[in-house]
Amino acid sequence: MLTHRQIRYFLAVVDAGQVSAAARALNVSQSAVTLSIKDMEGMLGTALFDRLPTGLRLTRAGQQFRHHARDIAVSFEAAMKSVEATDDAVTGRVRLGMSWTLSSYFAIPVIEHFTRQHPRIDVELTEEPREVLEQALVEDQLDLALVLTSNLTSGAGLKSRTFHRSPRRLWVSVDHPLTRQKTVTLTDVATHPYAVLRSDDADKQGLAYWTDLTGHPEIKLISTSVEAVRSLVAAGRAVTILSDVIYRPWTLDGRRVERIDLAEAIPTMDVGIAWSAAGTLSPAAKLLRAAFNTSISGGISET
Repeated sequence: MLTHRQIRYFLAVVDAGQVSAAARALNVSQSAVTLSIKDMEGMLGTALFDRLPTGLRLTRAGQQFRHHARDIAVSFEAAMKSVEATDDAVTGRVRLGMSWTLSSYFAIPVIEHFTRQHPRIDVELTEEPREVLEQALVEDQLDLALVLTSNLTSGAGLKSRTFHRSPRRLWVSVDHPLTRQKTVTLTDVATHPYAVLRSDDADKQGLAYWTDLTGHPEIKLISTSVEAVRSLVAAGRAVTILSDVIYRPWTLDGRRVERIDLAEAIPTMDVGIAWSAAGTLSPAAKLLRAAFNTSISGGISET
């Protein structure tokens, strides 16, 4: 029978892409993680990961299992909290803003479980670009905003807490020439057509890597649709550098996208919560902030 610990270890490897990095995040030995994954695969009767020189990559079975594993992890957390003492006396309203990427990939499962735990707290949702969310926080039109903390405007009068750092990697088609190289640099990437995702400042980040030293790739597509970018990459018509948060190996038509670690250090995409430095958070807002902090990787830093 699968255990909660095995599920945690599996998800840590999924997020990190390497056993060594997952072990560091879990504060356990690499052998413990390796053995846990091996036992899981034995019980399930199928491989969950492909073993590559650069790390581990989910198989198709692993991709399917990942979705269920995340549901199990969230349900387990909810079950634990359901028997703990909860502050049912807390009532009120929390005005939560979200950027597009984070509303799609992070917000809804956390909010769903939060409202079950705290039915007397009303969470109002707003989806806006980062600069609009920042202004709304400063003007007391929002209490909290789920944002990319790595993109927050310096000196905007905000405080933030980062709870997840997502690596950015190169996305290519399965038969792309770069998959055959042991090391891939930005200079290598610059010789291939490039797709840019215009969402949550991804276009600014994606175009910031290129200098006269690396060369500049030919921009094949600029799109607000991650599926359009994913499909173009899977078809071998372009490459792109994007965060693991939005990575999915399969396109809607069943083609596959591979990830490659670049030789250069690429800035991570940092996910977290922001609020006004001038105001005081209500008890309800503090509870919601804590829910995000606990549900998605346990809190990293606060500024």
